[in-house]
Amino acid sequence: MNSPSQPFPLFRLLIGSICISFSPVFIKVADVDPDLAGFYRMFFAVLGLLPLFLLQREKLNLTRQGFLVLLACGFFLGIDFMFWHRSINLIGPGLSTLLGNFQVFFTALFSWLFLKEKVTGLFALAVVIAFCGLLFITGGDVFVLATTVKMGIIFGLLTAVFYSIYILLIKQAMTGSQVSGITATLIVSISCMLFLALFGSVKGISFAVTDSRSLLALAAVGLICTALGWSLISSAIKQVPATLAGLVLLLQPTLAFIWDVLFFRRPTGGYEYLGIMLILSAIYLGTQRRGN
Repeated sequence: MNSPSQPFPLFRLLIGSICISFSPVFIKVADVDPDLAGFYRMFFAVLGLLPLFLLQREKLNLTRQGFLVLLACGFFLGIDFMFWHRSINLIGPGLSTLLGNFQVFFTALFSWLFLKEKVTGLFALAVVIAFCGLLFITGGDVFVLATTVKMGIIFGLLTAVFYSIYILLIKQAMTGSQVSGITATLIVSISCMLFLALFGSVKGISFAVTDSRSLLALAAVGLICTALGWSLISSAIKQVPATLAGLVLLLQPTLAFIWDVLFFRRPTGGYEYLGIMLILSAIYLGTQRRGN
């Protein structure tokens, strides 16, 4: 049944998935330093989340440990953005987003190593299917790929690694906590923004964005994809059955690849489409590992 205070959870999950599918598109359009893109993404996300936080009038009922874990989430999310934005620039929004969704495999691996969670045979099969799909997309022989493509793939996989760490930490912070998804996301966003600002300052990048097109793209990825998209998903996902939620969330990498083909004219043939289907199937199987 739908919650009277938060109706239509499936619809909110659907719209949220569509919103975040445009994230790599806006990052590509912005065409700025990848770390600067991460900073402004979080800056505009904070601007969008702050009014929502104030409207809900929630008290910050957080333990010190919970607060520190959320700060750590922002740190690892910032590293995730560093790798993902570089991957987007090198291999495009579609493939970089598919690789980022390999986080389901790394999350399971870390859960098995550190939390002693069971890994099923079906999950192991999903990993094999995913990497077979990647071989179809890259042409089968990774050794003949251009250096930029190889680096883009490596950055995409590192995106998945650090995003999986973020997921495990945010789960730890939210377990048994009375803090809402909006409040947690706001704290993480502020932490991530400050980390990327510090890193950018040390690197010596200019924070000025003089191109209006780039600024609008960064505002869109922060306000629409991050603040709105994440808020919709975080408020709806607990109200939707896990199997259905897993299917709906697959819209994000699927649409990201479609946008790459439509907006950036990514050349895509039969083998690549087969690889995409294999990867999406494997990701879905990976999200269902606890149900087997």
